[in-house]
Amino acid sequence: MLRTGAAAAAWGTTGETEVFAIHDDGQVWDRYWDGKSWHAWESLGGAFTGQPAAAARHAGRIDVFAIGTDGLLRHRWWDGKRWVDWRDVPDAPRGCHAVACAWSGARLDVFVWAADGGLHYADLA
Repeated sequence: MLRTGAAAAAWGTTGETEVFAIHDDGQVWDRYWDGKSWHAWESLGGAFTGQPAAAARHAGRIDVFAIGTDGLLRHRWWDGKRWVDWRDVPDAPRGCHAVACAWSGARLDVFVWAADGGLHYADLA
C-alpha cells in the first residue's frame, strides 16, 4: 500500500514512464511502463517521508529524490545499467519538507522547501 502520491518521469517515443512512491514500509518503490505493459513494483530501499520527486533526461538517466526520516535529502539514479545507491545531496538544508526536480538540457535542477520556510535550489548535473 502506498504512503504517498507518486512522482513520475517519462522519456522515449513510445511513452516509457517510471513512477516512484513511498510504500507502507517507508521505502521508495518504483515501477515502469515500457511502452507495452507495466512492470511490478521494485523496492529502491531507504527510510523516507514525504513524496519523492523524479525526472528523466533519457532512458539512460532517471533521477529520484526523497527526504529521509532524518530530514536529509537523498538522491538515487538509474545510470543506464543499474540503480546507483542512495546518496546524501551535498549542501542540502536539513529538515526539508518537500522536493521537486527537472532536467533542463544537461542541467538537473533540484528544489527543496526547507525548515526555514525558504525554497532552496541546487544544480546537480
